[in-house]
Amino acid sequence: MKQGLFIILFILLSKINYSQDKVFFHEYTPTASSWNVIEWNIQDTANVIWAIKETVDPEGRVTELQFLKKGSLISNYLCYLPNRVTYEYIEGQIIETLFSFDQPLTATDCEMNFKAVYHLDNENYINKIEYFSKYDFSGLDSAEIIQWKIWVPEYSFITPDSAQLQVAYYYHSYAKMRGLFPVSRNFKLVEDYYYGDEPEKTSIKNGIKKYKN
Repeated sequence: MKQGLFIILFILLSKINYSQDKVFFHEYTPTASSWNVIEWNIQDTANVIWAIKETVDPEGRVTELQFLKKGSLISNYLCYLPNRVTYEYIEGQIIETLFSFDQPLTATDCEMNFKAVYHLDNENYINKIEYFSKYDFSGLDSAEIIQWKIWVPEYSFITPDSAQLQVAYYYHSYAKMRGLFPVSRNFKLVEDYYYGDEPEKTSIKNGIKKYKN
């Protein structure tokens, strides 16, 4: 009887552990225009000033990236760089949201979209990206509001007909989407782009190769 209870308890504990998110840390450094990963999956962050905290769901998909300095979300850096990025997954879609602390990035501060919805086909290639913007119109007159909505539209989208598509902040994630780096079918890797050095480049190349497996 005791042996049977032990087996049941072991199975239940295994299921609980499997259902929990995992957290990984990567060392990075700020650059003039972005964040640059130095090393994936560091074990000791005690003496690391700049660390990315990556949360991964039980299905192996990144759900949050936090860009830290000495253990806290980085502040007083480039306006258009979020210090938090979250991901939601629903059937055929990846939803990416950019934050400054707990507030979505506003177009009136940084001329940035705060949310992107990546639409995936049945082979997980990106066939459309929708962009959404938020604004803070405090103190602006109607003419300025109209102009802001022209500069950074409330809603826009792109397709592979006009651009090569990728998930913007996945290059800072090691897990990505179960290792896959989603792109459009016409995607060509530019070796000297902002992710052109290591270890990001190899991680992205390996993620694109997942389509061939």
